[in-house]
Amino acid sequence: MGIKKRLYEDYLKKNRLPDYKRVLEAFYEAGYIMVGTLDFYNMIIGGRITNKVFINRHDIDTSPRVAREMFEIEKEVYGHEGSATYYFRDSTIDKRLITDIDEFGYETGYHYEEIATLEKKRKTKSLNGMKEGLSESRELFLKDLERFRSETGSPSLTVASHGDFVNVKYKLPNLELLTDPVVREKAGIVVEAYDNNIMQYVEVRYADQILLSRFADEVIKGISEGHNVIMTLTHPRNWKVDVVANSKENIARLWQGYNYKL
Repeated sequence: MGIKKRLYEDYLKKNRLPDYKRVLEAFYEAGYIMVGTLDFYNMIIGGRITNKVFINRHDIDTSPRVAREMFEIEKEVYGHEGSATYYFRDSTIDKRLITDIDEFGYETGYHYEEIATLEKKRKTKSLNGMKEGLSESRELFLKDLERFRSETGSPSLTVASHGDFVNVKYKLPNLELLTDPVVREKAGIVVEAYDNNIMQYVEVRYADQILLSRFADEVIKGISEGHNVIMTLTHPRNWKVDVVANSKENIARLWQGYNYKL
């Protein structure tokens, strides 16, 4: 995304949350069941995938404040009839929000990035170097996940990989951490959000970081086309301006990028 577009998205765009509500209402009126990651996985293993399923996933890269507003909209439209999953990074942990989501019956989980975290610390600056550090990255993941659960009270039975600039640069996603079944067993992870045993059932997936202002119209179009299983991936920063959270994240990105080059 160019600088001008980023500045607009982070500081100038209008509030898009009414569009988010419009999307949820369209799903609800069309008879879609709203589920989170774990719910959908349980539907699969139980052989209970029904017609019209909407998998609602949020990656909280920034702004738990806006995430709460999205949660309130979901409660208004679907209430206890549905569920959604919220994945929090270490930098976006909001204990009160996580507790409220879990107690309402929706799902929270860990948005992990340990391959990127270790690489930015070690600065191997090579794909081979990152691969050689996988064992250390996996140990770090296990420690961080345990701390996340202890600190927030979230069961985090499912997790989702976060993408960082070093992952993109060297084409090694954080998802690589969970290709080791031993790590999954030690972590007590039921499923990773990108696992094929979930994604193979998804007919169409809409991501707000790609569609931005076109997200609502594109999703509603997909609903009208009658797709049976639809997944949406949303991030709070794409729905409403949070100057403090966006500035904090942008400064951190700039500093990390500058420091990594040194």
